[in-house]
Amino acid sequence: MIEKEPTPYPERTENVIVLVCEPATEYEKPIAYQGTTITSALKDYYSFSANREKVEVLKWIVEQPEFTELQRFSTAEHKIYTLYTNQYDEILKTGETPNNLQIAQKFIANGYDVFLLSNPKATKSADFIIQKRNCLYYVEGKTSTGGSALAMRLSDGAKQADRIAINFIGNPQINILSAEITNVFIQKVGLHSIYLFKKSRLIVVTRDMALSKKFSDAFYNLWRCKK
Repeated sequence: MIEKEPTPYPERTENVIVLVCEPATEYEKPIAYQGTTITSALKDYYSFSANREKVEVLKWIVEQPEFTELQRFSTAEHKIYTLYTNQYDEILKTGETPNNLQIAQKFIANGYDVFLLSNPKATKSADFIIQKRNCLYYVEGKTSTGGSALAMRLSDGAKQADRIAINFIGNPQINILSAEITNVFIQKVGLHSIYLFKKSRLIVVTRDMALSKKFSDAFYNLWRCKK
């Protein structure tokens, strides 16, 4: 029996309020896309318009041997993979945890595996590919206090990926937060969903939710809910 390793964020999958899934990547099928480097594959991801093509790119990327497990932050069930293990080791010696690694920890606490991406100069890139069951998602991560810069964080995130993860390190005003979420979905027509981390709790807001007439009240109840 494998003993589960401790994690600073207890696994609480029951606290995922809404879970969305795009067409699954089926690992038993051959990969149609064949890239050369991860950087070139990311360029291809942004050039493709069909979701099927984008999923094939993500599938190819996560199967590259350059990824190694970041063991000290993985658990028995869910893993964090990185391209630069030594780089993280050096940063962690300072006693600080990078923002993207904090978000990755919260994703694995909610049942995902996480692939940390680099930020190549040759192309734009999101921060993560996350995996749950047979689904892969391309996600940009942001950290926010929920203050005046929230709108900019959301807007910048939507330029990188169609899914954004926001890790809140403060206590945002709920009415302002719900309004900014609705606004970014209106402004960024390609935005699919937003992952909100309230401590270790994950709330996923989809486009349909955010643009519904009763979103403000519904979101207030979701945010205040302790489960």
